[in-house]
Amino acid sequence: MQIHIEANSNNTLTVLDLLEKQGFSLPCNCHGANVCGGTQYDFPCALIPKEPLTVCLRDSAVNQKIEGLGLMQKADLSVSPDTLLIDIGTTTIAMVYYHSAKRTTFFSEVFPNPQIPYGADVISRINYDVSDHEHHLLHHRIVSCLEEHVSSFFLQFPDVSLRQCLIGGNTTMIHLLLNLSLQGMTGFPFTPSEFTNFCFTHNEVEVFILPWLSAFIGGDITSGLLSLSFDTRKDTCLLADLGTNGELVLCHQNHLFTASTAAGPALEGNGLSHGCPAIPGAISDVSLRGVVPRIQTIANKLPAGICGSGAISTLAELLSQHYIHADGTLTEKFPKNGIPLARSKETLISFSINDVRQMQLAIAAIAAGIDTLCHEAGISPDKIDSLYLAGGLGYSISLEKASLLGMFCSIRPERIHCVGNSCLNGLAELSENFSNLQQFVSHVKKHTTDISLADNSYFQSSYLAHMSYEHSETTA
Repeated sequence: MQIHIEANSNNTLTVLDLLEKQGFSLPCNCHGANVCGGTQYDFPCALIPKEPLTVCLRDSAVNQKIEGLGLMQKADLSVSPDTLLIDIGTTTIAMVYYHSAKRTTFFSEVFPNPQIPYGADVISRINYDVSDHEHHLLHHRIVSCLEEHVSSFFLQFPDVSLRQCLIGGNTTMIHLLLNLSLQGMTGFPFTPSEFTNFCFTHNEVEVFILPWLSAFIGGDITSGLLSLSFDTRKDTCLLADLGTNGELVLCHQNHLFTASTAAGPALEGNGLSHGCPAIPGAISDVSLRGVVPRIQTIANKLPAGICGSGAISTLAELLSQHYIHADGTLTEKFPKNGIPLARSKETLISFSINDVRQMQLAIAAIAAGIDTLCHEAGISPDKIDSLYLAGGLGYSISLEKASLLGMFCSIRPERIHCVGNSCLNGLAELSENFSNLQQFVSHVKKHTTDISLADNSYFQSSYLAHMSYEHSETTA
């Protein structure tokens, strides 16, 4: 593969950095620190080009990061986008400028949700919003953020003309976007506002917002279900969109069972001692089988923190290497100051006792949610034919290590499929044809049973059981 790199005498970036700007990531033993012993002529982390050059690479050595958004197409800069796809998550927002007819990504970006300072999860955001005396601050924060990023895009590409914008997000995020009252979401039975105008025109652009199914099953899940054809499936399958909130949809005998479980922000790196999102440099995999911990970081960059997949990997290693007991308690082997993993530019990255507990709670919530849905459907988890794992967690998670912790109950790793951003996948499909959306939503709502886990006794007992790893299949 030949990749052309533009550079001039003022360039200060390495070949490694310039390739990543074009959407490519190369494996690098020193994680981009320029300490792997090479010279400026043969190591991409060392060479800083001062003029244009062409880099020849083996196809097997290249990871195309555009897949990280779940659209699976390499960016095509030869076409002009006509559609903007937006996934508004509690922690991050993904925007994709897309050519619907050619199914090609033109430009994409992921950035933090600006509402994070006002609450890490949807419940915190709801409570803040209903008590807000600053004239709908959270609404203005999200709208201003989206406008800023769209304006920045058009400064770079002034000739682009969009005809439509498709938006998916959880129910709370869409309420905040549209400035709808969240008063009904403050307590049981958690009732969203009445709203039917999910299609309107803004600055001559048609805007479509995917409708929610319930208080905690939002339009992002609606979009994901559409992308996976959950309305026509004959097998037993499960969609698990795991982030700050774990949205679960089980399809069995043409009926859908839905639930949202409070996994907490730890799965997205928040709330951990040295947590971070799944960004370049985030520790995504850990081995504790030697004298010194071995780590893998996203894009092989210098360690910047530990993300959700890295935390899952670390916890599994702690279990297998006897730092924690099968019942989840610590052994004498666990240091009081935590497990040192790597050193970043600023500090020592470690995994603390509190991190163990935060991950233990998150994993138990996911497992108990799956277990409860299966109980309501009258099946055991091992009867699930396919589990579709959506969200950023799936890009770097070790399914074997997650299974060791019982995160997906008794569903075998070979039945688990990482599908990327299922919301964006569904929005991309809808960008070509909206004619069947209303029919799809009507069918799904008619055949869906939404299960509240907050007052579900089976969930509560399952949750406590999954705090222990004694019954995980692979623990023994």
